[in-house]
Amino acid sequence: MPTFFYEAVDITGKRVEGTEEAQDEQALASKLVAKGLQPIRLKRRHKAAALFRPPKKRISQEALLYFTKELADLIEAGIPIERALAILLDSADDQVLKETVREIREKIKGGKSLSEALADYPESFSKLYVNMVRVGELGGVLDVVLRRLGSFLERSREIKKFIVSASIYPAILTLVGIASILILVIFVVPKFGQIFEDLNQPMPVITAVIISISSFLQKWWWALFLGLAAIFVAIRFYLRTEEGSRWWDAVKLRIPFIGPTLLRVELGRLTRTLGTLLETGVPILKGLSLAKEVVSNSRIQEAVDQLYVGVRQGKNLSLLMKRSGIFPSLVIHLVAVGEETGKLGAMLLKIADDLDEKVRSDTKIFLSMIEPITIVVMGIIIGGIILSMLLAIFGINDVGF
Repeated sequence: MPTFFYEAVDITGKRVEGTEEAQDEQALASKLVAKGLQPIRLKRRHKAAALFRPPKKRISQEALLYFTKELADLIEAGIPIERALAILLDSADDQVLKETVREIREKIKGGKSLSEALADYPESFSKLYVNMVRVGELGGVLDVVLRRLGSFLERSREIKKFIVSASIYPAILTLVGIASILILVIFVVPKFGQIFEDLNQPMPVITAVIISISSFLQKWWWALFLGLAAIFVAIRFYLRTEEGSRWWDAVKLRIPFIGPTLLRVELGRLTRTLGTLLETGVPILKGLSLAKEVVSNSRIQEAVDQLYVGVRQGKNLSLLMKRSGIFPSLVIHLVAVGEETGKLGAMLLKIADDLDEKVRSDTKIFLSMIEPITIVVMGIIIGGIILSMLLAIFGINDVGF
């Protein structure tokens, strides 16, 4: 869908500029009029121009969490939104957040609602965030919605931080091991290879193989690098296609140990989002359509679409989950209990907590396995290289084992 640049006038006579996606200029004009704007100039933005346009700065996760929590506190205290944003503008330290809050405040002063103003910054505020704020505005519970959003963002941040911090040591260990192997193969082995060549001494097979690999890397490292880069680009290009993306999403879920963990991560996001929406008063159909936005795996998205269709036909959510073949049996049983007791939202949040805890446990186990496996593999490779050199040296001196 093409992107258009527009200039318009709002109900107060203030000039407004921005970009919007639409099928054509007529569709864009109708969309602007529906928002209370009178279009003045519409211009299609070409893709080439978009490539050279600097990307918009994005509010960091920490700054977004601060904005959400502080705004919830201020609104709960009875402070009007415009004044609450002015307070946030003075107290915020993050420059990107300050600039964004200033622009949002100006839009609200121009007649927009908070959700409409936030929607103009999709790089910082997701569709889920904007829609939840809109629900809060319509239901008069904006402070409650923002507080739940803050809890949601904080929980997501904690899980992300845990995974990143737990991955640092195995990543460093792997990089050091690879660097050690490359140094041996590229710089150390050739020295021995030259000695054996000068002595015209027959070498053991394993020594000859390692010296050949070393010689190849020295002479053709650039070709190997270009080949790997070409393969990487080709794979990336294929995975960006719809067919490739669906294939990779299916493969990821079937990888031993990693697949079930990835599934729990996705289902944790889905259940936490849907539970938060239901607890806020959002109807389940609307909640399913919004919760789908936080799911990145296309197979699970298809399952959510099937849930949406089935619920719209009046079927039970737990029964539909069972038919999809995606959701674990424990999740299905707990959802059934939530439906029976009329506390589906609270039960979904409980499920999300259980899934997140399981992800933490699985990640700890997985990373604890990586460390010894990496050490053993690197040790075998480095030991094999050193042993191959020693075999050749002992052969020169007629030393046997």
